[in-house]
Amino acid sequence: MIGTQWLDIAPISAKRANEARREAHNALHWMARIANSYRPTEDDNRHVLLQWHDEAGVLRTKPFGGTVTVELRLGCLELQFCEHGVPAPHVLSFEERTPAHVEAWVLVELLHRGIDRDRFSKVLPYPAEDLLLGDHREHEVEAYVDELSALNGWMRNAATVLAALRHELAADTGRDYRSEEIVCWPETFQLGLDLPLGRGGGTESLRAGLSAGDGLRPHPFFFVGAKEQAYSGDFDAESILSVHRIATDNLAAADVIAFMRREVGTHRKRLAS
Repeated sequence: MIGTQWLDIAPISAKRANEARREAHNALHWMARIANSYRPTEDDNRHVLLQWHDEAGVLRTKPFGGTVTVELRLGCLELQFCEHGVPAPHVLSFEERTPAHVEAWVLVELLHRGIDRDRFSKVLPYPAEDLLLGDHREHEVEAYVDELSALNGWMRNAATVLAALRHELAADTGRDYRSEEIVCWPETFQLGLDLPLGRGGGTESLRAGLSAGDGLRPHPFFFVGAKEQAYSGDFDAESILSVHRIATDNLAAADVIAFMRREVGTHRKRLAS
């Protein structure tokens, strides 16, 4: 197993985890809106996938308008445009900002870069629940500092686990998984990897990663499942591992990696039968 960096994160309440995730998820939707407005459409909405940058611990859109990207720091919910990978000086904090304010900020940032702001649309290429819209509800960040910090910490832990999993699967199968990026699907708020199976030349794949949580499971959880399961959230009970259990049982990075590796193997056998 490759060396790992693992953060010890104190448990947080389910209710507050749920509320903090809603704040963060709405921030992700703004990045998806920008990417959807300016990047060419791809199958499975791959044009709005967010890339994980481990060194900075941020999520970024793919480039648009030349070399422009937008990045989000989950721990403090700050949005920032980047050029050539370098963050621009103007930072938007979501604290006490309404969606209308965020939209106005986005339009000004686009204008400053000579990007046609008339092309910007708030339409998302996927269905979304609990959307914050208009000018009647302000984002709350400072009220959920601990919860957002925990969520960001679990994203960092997940990136560590997924990098190790990618390395170990390559050793197990002889297939080079290094080209499989660690990405975030903004629709489902999952950070993970798609793992092509390549069985019989087919295009089947598994998805392994960390979900920020959902309506049934408010705490983040690690998972392995088919892509359809990842989109629907209908995972097999034995194929998920909640961060609450990780904290309660004092599990280490090696334990989580072993769980993920075992579940990938189980799903491979199931699909091959």
